[in-house]
Amino acid sequence: MRRRKLVTQRPMVQRNDLIGLGKEKLAELLAEQISSLPYHRQKQWVRSHLPDRAKDTSASESRRASLFDEIEEFCAQSRSGSFVSWEDDYGWDDRYGESGDHEKFEEWIELFTDLMKGALELTRSGRHTEAAEAYRKLLGLLKEAGQTTDILGNHGAPQDSIDLDFSKVIEAYARSLLASPSGQSVDEVITEVLPVAKKYRYVEGFTGLAGALDVQGRERLKERLSRAVEEGLKADRPYCPDEVEGLIALARVGKNQTEVLALKERFASRNAVYLREVLSHYERKKDWNGVARLAQMGVKHFGHHGEFAKALIKAREALGDPSAAQEAQIAHFLQEPGAAEFAALRRRSEALSNWDAVFEKLLRASASWLKTQLLLAEGKEREVLEGAVGRQSRMDLDGIKLVAKYAVARLSEGVDLAGFKKLEELQKRLTRDKDESYDWLRLIFQKPGTLTRGEYASLAGGMYRRLVDVHLNSGKSSRAAPAAHYCAIVAELSRLLDEPGLWADLLGHLKQLHGKKRLIWEKLKAEGCPLA
Repeated sequence: MRRRKLVTQRPMVQRNDLIGLGKEKLAELLAEQISSLPYHRQKQWVRSHLPDRAKDTSASESRRASLFDEIEEFCAQSRSGSFVSWEDDYGWDDRYGESGDHEKFEEWIELFTDLMKGALELTRSGRHTEAAEAYRKLLGLLKEAGQTTDILGNHGAPQDSIDLDFSKVIEAYARSLLASPSGQSVDEVITEVLPVAKKYRYVEGFTGLAGALDVQGRERLKERLSRAVEEGLKADRPYCPDEVEGLIALARVGKNQTEVLALKERFASRNAVYLREVLSHYERKKDWNGVARLAQMGVKHFGHHGEFAKALIKAREALGDPSAAQEAQIAHFLQEPGAAEFAALRRRSEALSNWDAVFEKLLRASASWLKTQLLLAEGKEREVLEGAVGRQSRMDLDGIKLVAKYAVARLSEGVDLAGFKKLEELQKRLTRDKDESYDWLRLIFQKPGTLTRGEYASLAGGMYRRLVDVHLNSGKSSRAAPAAHYCAIVAELSRLLDEPGLWADLLGHLKQLHGKKRLIWEKLKAEGCPLA
């Protein structure tokens, strides 16, 4: 039923009412209303309705005299909690039921951004003493806002939402300090700005500091950073010292790409990003010894995952060592046992005429669930059938699901599934789904089936019984629905094969073990399973 609009929701002011006020009065009222909006909303209105005013820089020029007072007031308001707002884990604001709480965060971001732009303008106009103090106050406030909930609530790192080039901010900060009449030395400037550059190292903070220094200043910074790096290495910490990013920034500013690469290579074992970049450099040069060395480093320090393992395989192959490439591929597969990786390993091993030995090695090294997949992929169905009873207690849920789906898919192969909703859906998923388990099923189906219809039916019934028990024994009411879904598959399969005993066995098992669990029987009835 459509909700009626309340009388109180009708517009109280019409267009003609406003026209009657006259231009001057209307402009005064509109300006008053706009001024009451949060700062970022005012800016949006100006951009939409007064684009020339939005582009006009004269306003920022006129604000210079009062800018420092505005910064002081902004910092005081921030620390008093005026901009505190909250988000829950799902991204909703309004923690305490107050509407528009998120507006406070957006207003703070817009105010901070514009005040910092004002500080940058002070640097450009040569008012360095005021600029330096503005940077101190604003960057100090930003640091606090990221460390406590007293300023912005729980919105996280505010700098991620600020549309500013922090490299330019830090460079201007350092330049104003160097140019201030107070006459700070280069070392004093580095001491003050270095912690800020380090905090914003991932947004080119060190680059900003380096860009403000002359050649001698950069040498002083390099000495400071190098000492910090060496001290970090002596402490035997496994991670990369933050100051390495500063040394790289100095090399970049000095246009010394050779040094940039050397630094990244030196610390590649401690920083996966550096390792990837240096590895890409060697791959572009087709320096396969270098690729192999760095890829081995990646495997050692960051695991056999993806790019490092694949780069090692490619390098060993390019170096004419197919056996070493195969060993790397085996190690990669055992870490990431995907269907595509298995097929690639089988092709390589067949080319080397040692697939049987490699397959046995994989079986010995594999967990029970993976061993089942490997046996099926090689068409060794009978071994799976014979070992299923002994192994299924150690198989994980995904492994049991795979075998169950496989047996049903074999029984459904080439059969008209009209009227069998569950079986038809499974057949469609086997064709379309990109999930890893379906990739394995498609690979397994490349081998012909060797079991009888009765054996496939027995395998399917046993696996689905196991799945049903896992769900119902969990004690969670939410598990009744998936358990009933699996039961419905067995019921359809029993009907498809004209094997009533298949469903009767599972139904008897349910009555014996789960007869008092009311919810499962309600779900079975909803699924249309025969309960008699």
